[in-house]
Amino acid sequence: MSPSAQALYTQLAKALGVATIPADARGIVQLDVGDEGRVVLVPEDAYTLMPMSPVAKLPATLDQGTLLWLMRRNFHDSPLAPFRIGCDSAGSLVVWGRLPIDDMSGEQLAGLLDALAAEAALIREEIATDESAEDETEAAAE
Repeated sequence: MSPSAQALYTQLAKALGVATIPADARGIVQLDVGDEGRVVLVPEDAYTLMPMSPVAKLPATLDQGTLLWLMRRNFHDSPLAPFRIGCDSAGSLVVWGRLPIDDMSGEQLAGLLDALAAEAALIREEIATDESAEDETEAAAE
């Protein structure tokens, strides 16, 4: 792990009020944020940190409005910036971004992690389907 990433993790630990931020040999960190949030920090090099938050499995079907809502978040003027929505090779939606390590404080990073986890929770809520409502509709039709 680069000295710049280590210094940022030290500042983040202080901002979060913990002794240390546990990182593996490559500097990858997995943090629980809030009740259901998880954020993974990956130092790509000495200058760039890639935070990501898993959202959910990509639903088998998405209505056009939900798909449009998701895709609009990848535009340059999105309220989600500097983060983007993507899909990993396992078919899971993730919210991710690339951030410069230089001039970032631990407090700033802590705020970004909260925002990232909150956005992942919002997306989970937006793409969720209420299967019980579908069951009630089918039962009423019979």
